[in-house]
Amino acid sequence: MEKTYKIPILYGTACYMAKKCAICYIDPKGKTHLVSKKTNIIPIKHNYFFVRGIEYFVFGLICFFSNLVQTEFYATNINKKISNSLNVTTKQITGFALGIISIFVGLFLLGFLPIKISVALSGLDYSITIKKVLVALCKIIIIYFSLMSLKLFAGFKQFYRFNASLNILHNNKIHKPTNFLNFLVFGFLVNIIVVSLLGFTANSIIKIFANIIVLLCVFGLSYEVLYVSEKLDFSSWCIITSWLVTEKPTTTEKYCTECAMCEVTLMQNKNREISTKDEHLDFAVVYSEAKQKLQSADVFDKADLDWLFCEVLECSRSQLRLKTKITKLQYKQINSAISKRQKGCPITKIFGRTEFYGLEFKVTKDVLSPRMETELLVEDVLKHIDTKTEVLDIGTGSGVIAICLAKFSEAKVTAVDISDKALDIAEYNAKQNNVNIAFKNSNLFENLKKSKKFDIIVSNPPYIKSEDISSLDKEVKNYDPILALDGGKSGLEFYEKIILQAPLYLSKNGRIFFEVGKGQANEVSKLLEKDFEDIQIIKDYNKINRIVKAKLKNKREQKC
Repeated sequence: MEKTYKIPILYGTACYMAKKCAICYIDPKGKTHLVSKKTNIIPIKHNYFFVRGIEYFVFGLICFFSNLVQTEFYATNINKKISNSLNVTTKQITGFALGIISIFVGLFLLGFLPIKISVALSGLDYSITIKKVLVALCKIIIIYFSLMSLKLFAGFKQFYRFNASLNILHNNKIHKPTNFLNFLVFGFLVNIIVVSLLGFTANSIIKIFANIIVLLCVFGLSYEVLYVSEKLDFSSWCIITSWLVTEKPTTTEKYCTECAMCEVTLMQNKNREISTKDEHLDFAVVYSEAKQKLQSADVFDKADLDWLFCEVLECSRSQLRLKTKITKLQYKQINSAISKRQKGCPITKIFGRTEFYGLEFKVTKDVLSPRMETELLVEDVLKHIDTKTEVLDIGTGSGVIAICLAKFSEAKVTAVDISDKALDIAEYNAKQNNVNIAFKNSNLFENLKKSKKFDIIVSNPPYIKSEDISSLDKEVKNYDPILALDGGKSGLEFYEKIILQAPLYLSKNGRIFFEVGKGQANEVSKLLEKDFEDIQIIKDYNKINRIVKAKLKNKREQKC
């Protein structure tokens, strides 16, 4: 994947990736604006030792100053409705004016004091090298305190907060060695030391040319020092310069940076058009806002977030990457869904439907939302079904197992559950998927005829220990029926009951299939040993023992 370069601007951030640029800024009223554009400006074109540092310095300055000047141009020309949105406040103007004055005072002192010190040192009995070092230290102290003074002004503080937000987006830390502003300050201070020690005495033109060559060499090598420090995770020392250009960012700055990064990433899709429709909202802005809300509620999962957007925008995940704008109605629907997700409501329950084994199912608070791992159970059962197979699904819930078996085989399926509400959902799902299933309200085998025989019994029963229910994730314990979770004191209560009665309802050589909880496979296998043989355990996608299956022993073997 292409590397992203992030540069702070006065009111926001600019992100560059593969000749694409996204600029996100915030006006004094707090409104976020996003600008997307193609560009030939790339901070580093050639990732070669030494050369990349020089390119980062040169192109970084171009990026920085071009965006600094052009941001208001975007506001006035691309979006007429906010033509005055970047008119800075009196406080900001005063802050920047005082900051500029501080810079000029620093430059004056930088030219005045070192000369005075050099004159004062000339009469002392010190070596030339020591005198040069003292002059260099004097210059560094002046520059250092000049930069420190800028942190006193509100305008620069916000600028530094945007800069720190770039680092947090990168590795969740405020300081980052190769951050452009840190690189700039570090390289400039090193350059002062080098130039002071070299002490060029040639004519003005040659001296200027020599200083430029030294400057580029210093920044080329400085980048390599910072780059290696970052790669080796030995970057704490960079705080010496980094703290001069960083301030702890607020949610606003982090949100703005996230928007720019999201947009420039989406722009990499060649089929994605850059839209400027004013009546709609920027997709990247809304997406980043939603992501931030879920992260603050500690329920963020990228797959879930994409799923939520796909549901509202009625598109696939691949089509989602092509979106540039969304309507205000869609924004309202997304906010409503995000609000529910923040409280822990699963995506499936927010929209009342889910997909399982390629089919769509209705789900409510009265049934469990099916897990992906259960598809492995269905897949394995299907391998043992022929045209005359009769299947019993115990604890059918939303009916996903029974419906998939009926849909993808010629089996005759019976499904039981103790909950009438769950059976209503299951019957609805069966009708929607055009399958015929015999649904019965039954506490396990209770309401089944004793003479009825099945070739296969399959079940994903409740398997959570009663004492563990309260410690489950809120999206499970608050939105799934306790009846479908509570497996009794040991968590094995339903397995014990099913295994005890199953031989009475299984035909000769009948098979039984269970989905089990983590760490329960061996215990369920032991329960099966009395009446079953060929006991096998199957792992799920995460290599956890998830399915236990077995074949009924014939009567002769049982008697023996």
